[in-house]
Formats: sequence, structure tokens, C-alpha cells
Amino acid sequence: MEELVKKAKRNDEEAFNELILLVQKDLYIIAKTKLQDDNDVADAIQETIISCYQNIRKLRNNKFFKTWLIKILINECNKIYIKRKRYNTSYDEEEFSKKLIFEENFLKNMNFENLIKDLKDDEKLILTLYYYEDYSTKEISKILKINENTIRSKLARAKSKLKNQYEGGYYE
Repeated sequence: MEELVKKAKRNDEEAFNELILLVQKDLYIIAKTKLQDDNDVADAIQETIISCYQNIRKLRNNKFFKTWLIKILINECNKIYIKRKRYNTSYDEEEFSKKLIFEENFLKNMNFENLIKDLKDDEKLILTLYYYEDYSTKEISKILKINENTIRSKLARAKSKLKNQYEGGYYE
């Protein structure tokens, strides 16, 4: 991947496209963890790719490309979430029901997402980065700009909730 980053920094569009293809599934899963609406997910990914393309030369260490890209994605997701929250104070109940049914069907087909769907957003994101993306707690701490001990606590709490849920309990 580092060689592709070097090429992309030299305006090699084919290398840039290959980089995006390598991480596209990861981008989708992380964005879907943060945002529920597929249109918002697509917008966040699109803005992330544009920002990455415009700023890739500013990336200091090529081996951290994916971490850098995920930081951009999380920032874009946060912008969209805040914007939606601010402007979406009312909703059409029928539209909401259709969206909910679609999302429930979508999540049933994705085991990991189905497993974590009832957790808090920050717990979902941390579990996704830790288990799905294989980031260490230290790396997650840097990505999210949260103390590493806090990441460990949230990870332990989320795992405990999942264990409780799996064993037939419930959590709040």
C-alpha cells in the first residue's frame, strides 16, 4: 500500500484509484457505523475521497495512509451527523418506518453489524476499529483523539454488553 501512496502523491490517478478500491469496504463499514442513512454514508465517503485526493501530498508517513483516511472519514461523518441533527427535527412517520425496515433487513445480512447494532455509537465505532479493522487501542486513541485508557474502558464495557446480550441478558 505504501508504494501506491507514493505514486498517488505524484498525481498517479490509477494508483489513487487502487488505494480507494483497497479501502472502500472498510470506509463503508465505518461510515455505516457512524451514520444510519445510506445517502449520508455515500456523502461522507465521497467527501472523504475528495479531501484525500486534494490533501494526500500533506500525508507525512505513507504507512499511516489508512489511519489518516479513517480520521478524515470520521470527521466527515461527524459533520453530516451534526448537520442532520440540527436540520432534521421533524420526520415523516411512514418514511421513517420504511427506512427502519430497510435498515433492519440490511443489518440482518451483516453479522458483525447485527451484533453491535444495539450499542452506543462510540462503542460501535471502537469495536469496529478494534475487531474489524485490527487497530490497537493506542491507534484508536490517536484516531479518535480519546485517551487510550478511555478506549480500553469503552471496549471492555461494549464487550461486556455483547456477552450479556449473547447470554440472553439485557443492558441499558
